Amino acid sequence: MYSINEVTTVGDELVSSRGTLYERLRELSNIIGNTPVIELRKLVDPSKMARVYVKLEYLNPTGSHKDRIALYMIKDAVERGLIKENTPVIEASSGNTGISIAWVCKVLGLRCIIVVPENTAESKKALLRALGAELVETPNVPQDHPQNCRNVARKLAEELGGVFLDQYSNVANMRAHYETTGPELWKQLGGRVDAFVMGVGTGGTIIGVGKYLRERKGDVLLVAIVPKGSPVVGGRLGEHIEGLAESLVPPLFNNNRHIIDRVIEVSQEVAIDTIRKVIREEGILAGPSTGANIYVALEIAKELGPGKIVATVAADSVWRYPELIK
Repeated sequence: MYSINEVTTVGDELVSSRGTLYERLRELSNIIGNTPVIELRKLVDPSKMARVYVKLEYLNPTGSHKDRIALYMIKDAVERGLIKENTPVIEASSGNTGISIAWVCKVLGLRCIIVVPENTAESKKALLRALGAELVETPNVPQDHPQNCRNVARKLAEELGGVFLDQYSNVANMRAHYETTGPELWKQLGGRVDAFVMGVGTGGTIIGVGKYLRERKGDVLLVAIVPKGSPVVGGRLGEHIEGLAESLVPPLFNNNRHIIDRVIEVSQEVAIDTIRKVIREEGILAGPSTGANIYVALEIAKELGPGKIVATVAADSVWRYPELIK
């Protein structure tokens, strides 16, 4: 299906090659992260509700919070000697992580193969191709099916001698948010975070940020969000909210589930209706998974009441979903 050139660079040339990769990775680390937070003012009544803050992760270079984990996972693989300049980098992604990985690979000069479910937005697939990624499309099937995108990606890596980053179980994913997103949010809100609400795609954000916050505020409420019917809550195939776990239980989330206080299901309809309202009322130009995040954040804000602070994340941009703009 694919061919790959044999790696023949050895000795000083290989050291030089890795040095170049490290230099480029350092350059990328300077432009990823440090995104702003914004308070919801029209959808929140502070006399009856907690204040709600949204971290605008769509202001990262490729337009999503996945830039953070792409950098961390690839850097980790380079440091462990798994990636050299001729090594194919392979990932299973519904779009955002794939785009971020394709972008990092383009900057580093690495070959990139992304395995995507067939229901991934056409705009995301077009962007992946524009970044030079090779696409493999798979049916949207449960995690135990051999054609599930994660299983296909793993097999490709074995066949090609490539690196399967596996965002769903890669601890560098969680570490990216523990070391960057969490500290940024804590500082931006002056150490006042009473609840953190986040959708589960891989679980990296809710677990990484959640661990950081819990270490500093033991009673912080950690709320995970999944699509209605997700395997995370015992279903087989959840409703489609792009970027959230609809067909598998991410190992990264499952292995750290003990720190999560609640898991809440949100329907596709509610997620889309909410983000349209958020765009109209607050001017936050985010995608449907952010609609799910903000819907639950508002519910938690009502529960906690005045004087408290709820934080969540705008994971990606509405410009990836032009069909939502009506």
